Amino acid sequence: MTLQNLSIFRLSTGVTAAVAVSYGGSWFLSFLTPIFTFMFLAMPVWIGARMARQLVFRLGYSLLLGIAISEFLLNYPLLCVPVYGLLLFFIYYNDTPTAPPMAAMFMTMGITMIPIISFSGQGVAHVIASYLLLNMVGGLIFAWIFHSLCPNSLAEQGPQQKKAAQPPPQPDNAERARLAVVSTLVALTAVIIFFALNLSQHALAMIYICFMAGTPNTNASVVVMKANATATCIGGFAIIIAFNLLVAVPVYLFLIMLTLVFSLFFCKQIYGGGTHAAAFTSGYTTFLILLGSSTGVDKTAAANFYLRIAQVLFAGLFTLMGLMLVEHFLRPKKWGLRKLIHGVANRRKNITS
Repeated sequence: MTLQNLSIFRLSTGVTAAVAVSYGGSWFLSFLTPIFTFMFLAMPVWIGARMARQLVFRLGYSLLLGIAISEFLLNYPLLCVPVYGLLLFFIYYNDTPTAPPMAAMFMTMGITMIPIISFSGQGVAHVIASYLLLNMVGGLIFAWIFHSLCPNSLAEQGPQQKKAAQPPPQPDNAERARLAVVSTLVALTAVIIFFALNLSQHALAMIYICFMAGTPNTNASVVVMKANATATCIGGFAIIIAFNLLVAVPVYLFLIMLTLVFSLFFCKQIYGGGTHAAAFTSGYTTFLILLGSSTGVDKTAAANFYLRIAQVLFAGLFTLMGLMLVEHFLRPKKWGLRKLIHGVANRRKNITS
């Protein structure tokens, strides 16, 4: 078995097993377990127990911060806004290759999702925070099991192995601080708007903006927006087909078989090495998200699909315009925030040296 086929088999069967267990158990937010499983199984190797503990700690810590914000700061916007600014800057500034994978995404989700959900009630926010952490632990367990059952060592080693791509050069402290400031200003603006207007039903768009703002480059944001829109179309059309099949045959075993078939399709495209592999990766995430939300008694896959498309497009346009405006106001200033950032970074460098 080649490494490509092994990866396809491991990812598709692992996610299908997570769907079988979580949907069969049907605990609160159970549809998140397959999503977390996919995130960790999509990595070439198991991240290790130490990195897994760090991820759980960071998500748990950010969820506690979100609960604290929702209980003590939401009623005091003059205090809440600066706290959010500091937290977002810390997350974006420390998003380096040495950090645990997807740590910035999980921490951003923790400090933004829980407070906006708390508008529906403090008890609801506490329950969601608890089950969000538990589902992440479940995803890590499934990823560890299937990485252990299907390690890369089982694959046949080809005569020529591709050389690992070198990571791009990392910016210095001053540039990292400037990029973190740009990201923070855009994300903080979105947080203020969504919280002030109580747009909890559209919180997904706010979270997307915070994720996209983590790459403060207008060209990159256009690429991200196009990729997310394409991925949403791929996953959305797939779930519409799956939803109609499930309506025709509403049987648990058929759900598992259908999930396996679609998983094999997506995984083959992901590991096929084509130009749309990244789009199918995000599309598979969209498929899993909509699979959980569309199986509710009062929702349809098509409605969720179109709503998600609108949220992704809005988030992309908001992020793009925000980054362009912030860059326009920051870069031309010779004496201002940019020089202050460089001065602080250089002073820190001199102290450490």
